[in-house]
Amino acid sequence: MSRSTTLVVGAHGVIGGAVVRRLVAEGRHVVTLARRGTVRLEDGTEIEDHVQVDLLDASAARAGLGSRADITEIVYAGYTERETMAATVAPNVAMLRHVLDAVHASPSELRQVVLIGGGKSYGEHLGVYKTPAKESDPRFLGPIFYNDQEDLLDEDAKRHGYAWTVLRPDAVIGLSFGSPMNMLTGVAVYAGVCRHLGVPLRFPGTLKTWSALHQATDASVIAGAVHWALESAAARGEVFNVTNGDHFRWQHLWPEIGAFFGMETAPPQPMSLAEHMADKGDVWDDIVARHRLRPEPMEHLAAWPFVDGWFSMEADMVQSTIKIRQAGFAECRDTHESFIGNLARLRELSIIP
Repeated sequence: MSRSTTLVVGAHGVIGGAVVRRLVAEGRHVVTLARRGTVRLEDGTEIEDHVQVDLLDASAARAGLGSRADITEIVYAGYTERETMAATVAPNVAMLRHVLDAVHASPSELRQVVLIGGGKSYGEHLGVYKTPAKESDPRFLGPIFYNDQEDLLDEDAKRHGYAWTVLRPDAVIGLSFGSPMNMLTGVAVYAGVCRHLGVPLRFPGTLKTWSALHQATDASVIAGAVHWALESAAARGEVFNVTNGDHFRWQHLWPEIGAFFGMETAPPQPMSLAEHMADKGDVWDDIVARHRLRPEPMEHLAAWPFVDGWFSMEADMVQSTIKIRQAGFAECRDTHESFIGNLARLRELSIIP
């Protein structure tokens, strides 16, 4: 059997970046693919084998991948945002289809695909849903592009004879560089602006969100699950929830976040950060200059509608991880430690103050 070469799609994102770091550390040959340019590891090392392509363009995907003969595995963590859930379906399904078609049209012999899904598969974004959510739960009435992607993957795998695994992390937190859909950098920018302006750190979400039960998945945990899925026969043809394994409430975590930034906290004050941070770009630029941070504009670090979405999740978020643990994957992480540890690493990298 030829050497495995793993194509990581969406390599600049929180999940994709963590997967690249894990697989490189495990000694795998990794090819990265993204709309943007070269992927860099935390130490500044560049991934030499990079394909820059917009997967919404089928011909560009074929041009970028058509001559490759080495792709044996795909980890798909690509995503494009749209204004509604319905509008996300067509482009996100098309992107997955285009990368699969491009690899099939190349001399590569694809053996396995790991597709990254998420907790919205259970309708958590709609409010109350059945908990603990299990992989065997019936689908809800969409639109939800995860379902369409899973159906496409299953049909394509049957046609071309490769194995697949779907992983469903929830509320992923971790390092990212220039990827704004990251709760950690969003919270950090918000806290940094509040501190700079001399106001206490107030939780901006709803009061129900403040006290509800939440969960998260450290990017290192989902990266470990991807590595496990690529190696384990028990992962073939299966869907697995992947979370840290514990739960948290913002009312308990928020004081720890305030302490990390050396700030006083105050009672929650629900607000739209998309509105209240819209005029704070210059404030962030002042923070960057004062703390000698990487010169990233605020919009590269925080997608405020995404952050507002997290802060408006009022129902309990509970996905069962029994299935993946019984199948053999046991990595876990304390979520309080995950938040603070990742914030500390972002500070060490001069991304946040």
